[in-house]
Amino acid sequence: MAAEIHSRPQSSRPVLLNKIEGHSDSVNAAVLIPKEDGVITVSEDRTIRVWLKRDSGQYWPSIYHTVSSPCSCMSYHHDSRRIFIGQDNGAVVVSVTVSPPRGLILCVCVCVCVCAAHQNRVSDLIFSLESQWVISTGHDKSISWMSTQSGSMLGRHSFGSWASCLQYDNDTQHAFVGDYSGQITLLKLEEQTCSVITTLKGHAGSVSALYWDPVQRWLFSGASDHSVIMWDIGGRQGRSLLLQGHHEKVQALWYLPLTHQLLSCSADGGITVWNMETTREEAPQWLDSDSCQKCAQPFFWNIKQMWDSKTLGLRQHHCRKCGKAICGKCSSKRSTYPIMGFEFQVRVCDDCYDTIKEEDRTPLATFHEGKHNIAHMDMDPSRGLMVTCGSDRVVKVTHTFVLVF
Repeated sequence: MAAEIHSRPQSSRPVLLNKIEGHSDSVNAAVLIPKEDGVITVSEDRTIRVWLKRDSGQYWPSIYHTVSSPCSCMSYHHDSRRIFIGQDNGAVVVSVTVSPPRGLILCVCVCVCVCAAHQNRVSDLIFSLESQWVISTGHDKSISWMSTQSGSMLGRHSFGSWASCLQYDNDTQHAFVGDYSGQITLLKLEEQTCSVITTLKGHAGSVSALYWDPVQRWLFSGASDHSVIMWDIGGRQGRSLLLQGHHEKVQALWYLPLTHQLLSCSADGGITVWNMETTREEAPQWLDSDSCQKCAQPFFWNIKQMWDSKTLGLRQHHCRKCGKAICGKCSSKRSTYPIMGFEFQVRVCDDCYDTIKEEDRTPLATFHEGKHNIAHMDMDPSRGLMVTCGSDRVVKVTHTFVLVF
């Protein structure tokens, strides 16, 4: 089957290979088993399942393991066959899959240890082989890290909001934590303590997905404000790029360095592929003003100018291209402007609209439909495969349309 996938030509849309059904509740995470025709899933129905592909082409559960609480997230380390599960009750479960003899389908999942990492639902977790740590975030507004060698808790740090997602840099031991306030906190983790390096602010809604590329040192974040932001951490200039190409909450991200493409998935099933190789511009900061910066008419809170000019105040808007505060009359036009990340039409002032050429409207992203709710995504670029899952209890294995070997 893998050879068959490799020989296919690149497609303009994803090709569905398999649809896995069987869970009785939302599937919160699904990962592809590298170099094997297998998928691991965890669900709100309290089950961990390992699906192996049979000769018929269908996936069947080789492991069906039930735990004490709904499974909220997962991290899988293939070489050691360890599965790390975050649960709704705050526990982190470490399990090991025992491979079957060649030719047999069924295998065994053995629970190694259970750690009370949080006091509420575990929102995300990562296993670091280099540190031998399991790092997790939870709805108890904290990040914790434990040693997989001793099983002991090493440290904990609290935030002001629910911690929703997590990424980790193995080389520097830096953790990135997104939360429900829309902030991303960068921390340096040590054996027994941690320090806050900085806080990234840019989203207008809760941060729901993070992806860290350690080579370019780019951090990608997706949020409930339907946007994606690329933070250039390695550049150390505070540079960030706004990407707007979704109509719903962005819940999964994946960056492909070989093709310089970013995949983002949203709750409505939208899959957007961003070209990150092209030169892009930062969206401007919105300017503050008490009157329109084009026609000088007062905004409705500018009582003095309204009184002096005997006019009614106007509602304030902002041009997405120049950032100026403008009234509705001076921003009657709409346009896409992909170089700034605006793939959909946005408000621009009339002056900026006249400067946008037709070639400036050429899309720098492609849009596809996953045709189901996507809460989590995993990829195996070497085989050109992607797996998605969500609240509709369906897991889809798809031949990706972005990378062909």
